[in-house]
Amino acid sequence: MKIHFREQYCSNGEEILYVTPDHQDTVVRVTLKGERPTIRKRFSIKRFFQHLFLPVGYPDSVSSDYLSYQKWDTLQAFCSTISGTLTTHAILKGVGVGSDAVNPLSATVTWVLKDGTGHLGRILFAWWKGSELDIDSKKWRIRADILNDVAMAIDLFVLPYYPKAATYILCATTTMKAIVGVAGGATRSALTQHHAIRGNLADVASKDSAQETCVNLIASFVGLFLLSYLQNQKILYGLFAFVTLVHIYANIKAVKAVCLRTFNEARYLIALEEYFKSGMMLSPQQVNKLERVTVGQTVSLTARIKIGCSVRELTEFYRNCYDLENWMACFDSREKFLIAETRHYVGVYLHFTVKPLDIIKSYFYVASYLQDKSQLRDRYWEIQNKWNEFLNLAQCEGWNLQAHLLKTDEYRLDWRI
Repeated sequence: MKIHFREQYCSNGEEILYVTPDHQDTVVRVTLKGERPTIRKRFSIKRFFQHLFLPVGYPDSVSSDYLSYQKWDTLQAFCSTISGTLTTHAILKGVGVGSDAVNPLSATVTWVLKDGTGHLGRILFAWWKGSELDIDSKKWRIRADILNDVAMAIDLFVLPYYPKAATYILCATTTMKAIVGVAGGATRSALTQHHAIRGNLADVASKDSAQETCVNLIASFVGLFLLSYLQNQKILYGLFAFVTLVHIYANIKAVKAVCLRTFNEARYLIALEEYFKSGMMLSPQQVNKLERVTVGQTVSLTARIKIGCSVRELTEFYRNCYDLENWMACFDSREKFLIAETRHYVGVYLHFTVKPLDIIKSYFYVASYLQDKSQLRDRYWEIQNKWNEFLNLAQCEGWNLQAHLLKTDEYRLDWRI
């Protein structure tokens, strides 16, 4: 028997051999056991839903944490839709649907004002915090969902009892939900980009949207059923509270299931602390497990750091040109960054040709400097050797050092004039 090809669909698919049996000229398709492969009907539905809701090439086309994240994300989407159905009922009652005292024009004006403030809130929030959504995507995902739950709680518990203030309440809650839309959409994009390991961002995003749409459809009918058969207001309130708690818990579990391999400040400090303490490098899985996704950071520095600063404040601090030259002489002329501590922060000044790895390196130097402030001046090459060791360990553990999520301003300098 001659084997021509060995074929497999995805890493978990059945292996098929294309062979020519002895004393035959026809190529035959068989399994590794030597049997002819057959399509079993009981698997056809499974394959249909896999093609409908999962990216092409799953599981090889997505990151290893995709399934665990999607399980919790599906649960939180289901709970969010149930809560939304309950609050929609309260909103419609609040604007006077079904009441003879409210005419269509006044209800329309309320709705337009509500949407208008929401659009304004979306614009202002994108301007205010847009650059931070990538940096702390996990935290902003949690914050967005908690804010959404707070807005829905106000709609459900407050709005029905203050119908005269319905317009003001709706404007406030719609603005909150608009902020949720910006933060939630941006962080979802960041997580989708992480999951799409083959550059299949559009496929992963579209299948994620299909999953959420299906869950929302099912949850909407469940919500309508509950509204129809649970007339007791206290029971509805208790149901909302329970669903909201499950929603927040599922969100926390979902973002903690994500294993990001790019350094932001929180993850970088966790890795640096372990390296400075033991000389060991934590894996992305270990660091992501230690990273806080609600408030605060697991590890913090003793001083504020600003990367990509203007030298304006620096020249005011070093007024004497000789002091300035002495400070610059501490650094290797080939480096693409300078570090200086001024009155309010430790500044990192970047060259025009700086690359992401240089910025990661500059933060390492700042952390070393804050441990021992004599190192930059007296033992510069000691830091350089530590950085080389840290870099090798990080690459071996699978960290992505070709990009970073450290907060960086846009000032760039040239001191090699």
